[in-house]
Amino acid sequence: MNHLEHLKENKLFLEKRFELLKLTRQFFWSRDCREVETPLLLAHPGQEPYLHPMNVELHDDRGKTFNGFLHTSPEYTLKKLLASTSDEHRPPDYFSIAKCFRDYESFGGTHNPEFTMIEWYRRGVKDVFCLAEDVKDLLTFLEEGLERKYKTKSRGLSQTFRILSMKDLWFHTLKINLDDYLDVSSIRSLCREKGYSVTDEESYEDLFYRIFLSEIESTFEEGQVIFLHTYPAQMAALSKLCIDTRYAQRAEIYVGKIELANGFFELTDHKEQLRRFQEEQEQRKKLGKSVHDIDMDFIDALKEIHSREDKKWGEIAGIALGFDRLVMALLSCKNIDNVLILPASVLFEPDTC
Repeated sequence: MNHLEHLKENKLFLEKRFELLKLTRQFFWSRDCREVETPLLLAHPGQEPYLHPMNVELHDDRGKTFNGFLHTSPEYTLKKLLASTSDEHRPPDYFSIAKCFRDYESFGGTHNPEFTMIEWYRRGVKDVFCLAEDVKDLLTFLEEGLERKYKTKSRGLSQTFRILSMKDLWFHTLKINLDDYLDVSSIRSLCREKGYSVTDEESYEDLFYRIFLSEIESTFEEGQVIFLHTYPAQMAALSKLCIDTRYAQRAEIYVGKIELANGFFELTDHKEQLRRFQEEQEQRKKLGKSVHDIDMDFIDALKEIHSREDKKWGEIAGIALGFDRLVMALLSCKNIDNVLILPASVLFEPDTC
């Protein structure tokens, strides 16, 4: 399919996407959330073991070569902004609607190497659950906006919203007490009991998702929105631990079987974050992937935020939500290509579309 054919065929989807983009900005502006632009090009990528940042070689006017990366999310830059805010006034909340880039992604379905992410941060919060309120309110705002604009009935996603802990989900779906499987040895044994072929080198997260993706995610109902919270501490990523330190205040949002967002009650202990990054470097090394330098400016930013987490600033929660997938969910669209102006499949594989 050539470029014009794709644009003509998906004209209505794209028109509604543009309207949703406008409404999304209106939603955050109405909450006095400051929109910021973050650089797409960075000197240091994130450390996530399962993401592949895109390398970019660039040169200055004297021909000196620099190696950079297109960002996989605006997270690090936004947190540096949070750390830089003056003490003199109430620090603002931030949101960004940013293009992000990840290599080795499928062309079509629910993935595209270039995609749009909405990321926002809230100060003065007590836990991760404020993000559930935000997402439900955003869904309501967007659905009502589409109904007004196009005089059609929405899917009513905001009315299906459920909040569920990972532990409760495992018990309700599999009758398994997740408390008993919070280390790599026990969950490896569980995988083997269930007949999965696993190796001693696989990480806790690999083994966890072996069961989750095959036996739990597959049960999610079409059109059901789930705010899934309280993950095992081994999967804490950038989140603080719960009072029960076996678990972390991490959350993910699903619409049916599609993962829509990933959020954290933000970890600001710079020493702990550095330790986690170093562990992720080791994991990348074991997986045979490139090992990148740690962005120490980001670690310094966490140190600054942590020093100001008092009654004036409060603690922070943040979430990254895939805008393209959000559009798909709101428009009952099955392929991400239909809501993108020119997806990778059209740009690079037009004969296979």
